[in-house]
Amino acid sequence: MTRIVFYSAQFLPYLPESCQVNPGAYGFELALWLSNALMQRDIVTSYPLGEDWGWFIEYGEGEAEFMIGCGSNADEGEGYLGQPVLWSVFVQQALSLKQRLRGQSALVIAAKLMDAIVVVHPSGWHCRPN
Repeated sequence: MTRIVFYSAQFLPYLPESCQVNPGAYGFELALWLSNALMQRDIVTSYPLGEDWGWFIEYGEGEAEFMIGCGSNADEGEGYLGQPVLWSVFVQQALSLKQRLRGQSALVIAAKLMDAIVVVHPSGWHCRPN
């Protein structure tokens, strides 16, 4: 799995904490923005879907399927203070049992996705090593 970690106030939630997947588990706004930004580069994803840790968008190419996760590392209510929070974007291939047994992974496609995410990221993201 490849991950980008950064601080930003750009994707803070606009709906109340009670509408989040879990307290402090933000990421819908980031996932929606990223889906749109990738679309501008002809990388078509799903709309954001919720998980207990945050949000993700799906991407498929051929038989390869990927989850692009978007989440925050924030305490409950922290997303409403107007201050940057710590965000994480990761790319993870979803492998079927058959693909795992055959050792099928699509590292080239995963690298393409991560490269596209790095290209579209706003200059305001203060990235840090993971």
